Amino acid sequence: MSTNPSQATKKAPFQTQVRIKFREGDPAQIMYFANIFSLAHDAFEEFIVAAGYKWEEWFKTDLYMIPIRFTEADFKIPFKPGQEYQIEVSVESFSTSSFVMKYLFSSPLGLHAQVKMVHSCLDQKTKQKIPVPALMRERLEAYLE
Repeated sequence: MSTNPSQATKKAPFQTQVRIKFREGDPAQIMYFANIFSLAHDAFEEFIVAAGYKWEEWFKTDLYMIPIRFTEADFKIPFKPGQEYQIEVSVESFSTSSFVMKYLFSSPLGLHAQVKMVHSCLDQKTKQKIPVPALMRERLEAYLE
């Protein structure tokens, strides 16, 4: 009987923390809404290292590119400068040529926001869609919800 390798190597969602800086707030001392995407991408950069990549291996490859083609944020509770938030990072789903990353931002008060980012896999030279590379899929499947 064969076992699905992604089930055998399943990992807990990746977690990291962030403190909202004073400069990230507006005059009402609430984090400016667009900053959530930078915070999610910062968490993604930590996540890919935990998934087994060197930073350069992901961002400087000549074989393919992985641009973000769609993103959304759903805010629940305002973010306050000076406060620390937990970020849980997981892979929500795969398609043939893309994958969806999910970020949950929380504090002891509860869930503050959920962010989703869709990454497409493209050939570096032609800029045409390609299937998610096998090694990438294997490494990211360990964090699949």
